[in-house]
Amino acid sequence: MRKSRLLLAGVAVAAAAAATSAFTAGNDFSGVSSNVAGYGQLEVTGATITDIHYVVNADDGDLVDAVEFTTTTNITGAESTMVLRTGATNGVGGSVVGDPYTCTEKTSWTGTSLVLTCATNATPVSFTAFNAVGLTVVS
Repeated sequence: MRKSRLLLAGVAVAAAAAATSAFTAGNDFSGVSSNVAGYGQLEVTGATITDIHYVVNADDGDLVDAVEFTTTTNITGAESTMVLRTGATNGVGGSVVGDPYTCTEKTSWTGTSLVLTCATNATPVSFTAFNAVGLTVVS
């Protein structure tokens, strides 16, 4: 049985800029359905994320192969990284699990949306190892 249902809901999305510019629009998670494992909300500056999808490992349903984010902000060419956290409360705080994951554009900007994929399958991670997801987008 997948233990992902036991995860504390939480997604922390943060935009960071060190010597570069960052997006300044507010994040909006209102379009994300509430039945997604690990979903939560936190408003900070950055891209608007409308969907989060967990790609489950085909051989072991307890492992995450990737996390995909759909954004309605054109972030084409921006550098995006994802972190997984454990011990977060309402998507905030906790400790980073492993190293940050590099994200790539799964789909091109359609004029209305773009999908980022952040693959974890090089270092498989269990759903029970984290309870929050953070996405950083820097242009």
